[in-house]
Amino acid sequence: MKPDEKDIRLLKSISQVAAGFTLIVALTMLFSLIQLKTIDPLDNPIVASVKEQYDRDPSNALLAEQVRAVDLMARKAYFSSRWQVETGSYLLLAGAVVFIICQRLIAGSKKIAHSRPGTKPDVPGQNKLAMNTLMITGVVIFTAAIVSSFVLRSALPDTLSEKRLAAGEERESRASRRAVQSAPFVADPTNYPFFRGQDGRGIAGGEGYPTEWDGTSGKNIKWKTEIPKHGKSSPVIWGDKIFVTGAEGKECEIYCIDKNTGDIIWTVLAHDIQGEPDDIPEMDQDAGMAVSTVATNGTEVCAVFANGNLVCTDTDGRIKWSKNIGLPENIYGYSSSLIIYENILIVQFDSNEKISLMGFDIKSGELKWETPRQGYPSWSSPVIGTFNGQPQVLINSNPSVTAFNPVTGAQLWAVEAMYGDVAPSCAVNSTMVYAVTDYAKLVAIRPGQAASIIWEDNMFTPDVSSPVATDDFLFLVTGYGDIACYNAQSGDTIWTRYLNEPFYASPIIADNLIYILDRSGVMHIVKAAAEYQLIARSPIGERADCTPAFSDKEIYIRARTNLYCISESE
Repeated sequence: MKPDEKDIRLLKSISQVAAGFTLIVALTMLFSLIQLKTIDPLDNPIVASVKEQYDRDPSNALLAEQVRAVDLMARKAYFSSRWQVETGSYLLLAGAVVFIICQRLIAGSKKIAHSRPGTKPDVPGQNKLAMNTLMITGVVIFTAAIVSSFVLRSALPDTLSEKRLAAGEERESRASRRAVQSAPFVADPTNYPFFRGQDGRGIAGGEGYPTEWDGTSGKNIKWKTEIPKHGKSSPVIWGDKIFVTGAEGKECEIYCIDKNTGDIIWTVLAHDIQGEPDDIPEMDQDAGMAVSTVATNGTEVCAVFANGNLVCTDTDGRIKWSKNIGLPENIYGYSSSLIIYENILIVQFDSNEKISLMGFDIKSGELKWETPRQGYPSWSSPVIGTFNGQPQVLINSNPSVTAFNPVTGAQLWAVEAMYGDVAPSCAVNSTMVYAVTDYAKLVAIRPGQAASIIWEDNMFTPDVSSPVATDDFLFLVTGYGDIACYNAQSGDTIWTRYLNEPFYASPIIADNLIYILDRSGVMHIVKAAAEYQLIARSPIGERADCTPAFSDKEIYIRARTNLYCISESE
């Protein structure tokens, strides 16, 4: 049944409103998109101006608060504009659909007029012409909406929702929480085998670590050793041996250093391997070829470099096997560190050509499994967590946080949560997995077959450093100089502090203290508690980006040139 004249007038009114609405939304999206191109929290002139004032007077608490306030305002403006584009894309689609439907109904109700008296109207031809006109108009509008909704959105990070904790999730029973709880994590006080320590979790074993030192005066500096070649790999420790890597040009090396004296015990060359590319891959030159941290189990020592060379030695420096696993070339260079589960060496391979997770037999170098991953290259490192007795390799990447079986490589679960250039690794406690990246968001994930986001926030988002978690607290630091403490279960922000120097090194919890190394080489030592309490600020005397290692009441920091051992004076 065709609509009557009254219905047609209503349809025309709705169509006009939809057209106007669509136009307004499109213009608003365009304005917001232009804003997004100009509002950059990393390069905001107002923030820069206030920071310059603060640099001249770093003891001024009022200026520190002003820096923090304008930085947050810039970020909120950025996130607001991005939310407008994200939401507008759906509204644009809705307006286009309503307009097309109304026009279709109006066209179908029109009467066909005679072209001249006595002639028979060409009803089929005129209907066809009207339909063609409507179709062309509809396609143009709908295509414009699709382009705005998805092509423009594809240039933006995912929507940064407000921190949420649904009522049902908040009332979740304690029995359900216990269902994913793992056994208490206790780190080895001597061995620090991977990037961020045991299982890559950012928690050091033992107690009695020093809190005060000065690299310039030598206070509490037991020894310092110059590393022959440049590298951003962090130190790892087994027994009395420390392992780091370095590279210069095509030359890649692994170093073993005596933990007690700082002497270099042996050096293994890790270049001129079959399959190695002739040219050095494109990368961030400040980072270089030796960014990935070594992994050791006390018998084998494994290292990987940005040219794809993977080398395994014993702890005395004898090469057991080596191979080139392909060129992991990407925009910044390769930085994912290695980790070991039982006799499986786990390699996160991220390149422009493919992304995957590999498991090698650590004794022979045989590839036991390789699991393709979906998405885009990332610069995070694998972390091991255990939930319901199931060990899981956790990868933070774009777009998903994903868990894999370390023995078979099978994917266990995945949650889409991230966007952009993902560098921070996951944090883990006994019940949850935490993932974050800059310009996106921080999420807390309840792992399992039905893994889901429990809460999220977008106020503090590190670009390089990884967060660290206990069952009560989540701590993170950013490239802007923020330190933030969250309630690990609810996502509430407990306390924050703004410091003048940015952070690349990841925070480490040791003996109920958080050790946070800024890029100038100053260690900020804070209580791992619900109230901010600064214990000390201790400088190493060099710029530093590497995450420190902890062993037997001593701290090891790799700075720009030297490796330092920090120990309380007797």
